[in-house]
Amino acid sequence: MNPGQALGVIGPSGSGKSTLARAVIGAWQAASGSIRLGGATLDQYEPDVLGKLIGYLPQQVTLFDGTIAENIARLSPTPDPKRVVAAAQAAAAHQMILDLPQGYDTPVAQAGGRLSGGQIQRIGLARALYDDPVLFVLDEPNSNLDNEGSEALNIAIRTIKARGGAVIIMAHRPAAIAECELLLVVEQGMRRAFGPRDEVLRSMVKNAEQISQAQGKGGGVA
Repeated sequence: MNPGQALGVIGPSGSGKSTLARAVIGAWQAASGSIRLGGATLDQYEPDVLGKLIGYLPQQVTLFDGTIAENIARLSPTPDPKRVVAAAQAAAAHQMILDLPQGYDTPVAQAGGRLSGGQIQRIGLARALYDDPVLFVLDEPNSNLDNEGSEALNIAIRTIKARGGAVIIMAHRPAAIAECELLLVVEQGMRRAFGPRDEVLRSMVKNAEQISQAQGKGGGVA
């Protein structure tokens, strides 16, 4: 991928999308080959440096013990209040946080019962955006986001691309990759198609039509 590009990764459940996401962010080590960021393999970066270069939004966001602000700042010992607020605004979470009992200083334990899955996901999105990552990895980001959160996500993706960052989106449905120029289709851990998004989608539709026609003529798949 080049700076300023977004890649969509689609495939059925269990096809390997989340595994690929964890490998790309360095959480899991690749069994073979290498993953490079800016020409260097991930293990050539100090963990703290790599953490600031990559923003990751998992399917299920887990909030840490601490305040909302500390969660957005990734438990940094020296959080920047302005960057915390900017990240929350980019994730459409600012007003929702202000409505909590102590705003950004609300302990997660106190806020937990007040937050929906979509609100927790927005805080996770703010956390992923906090350090202005050069690589933004999203694993099924629309699974819990409401309309406002989804629109904030699309704006964040466009902003990251505009400043030369790269975005990888793991998605179950093609509709989630509207901001992507490239598309990778995976199935059973294998690459089935890769290239410009519209070309790949057209080939998928063509293949589906051919299979449908073959089955309609009684030529089922053995």
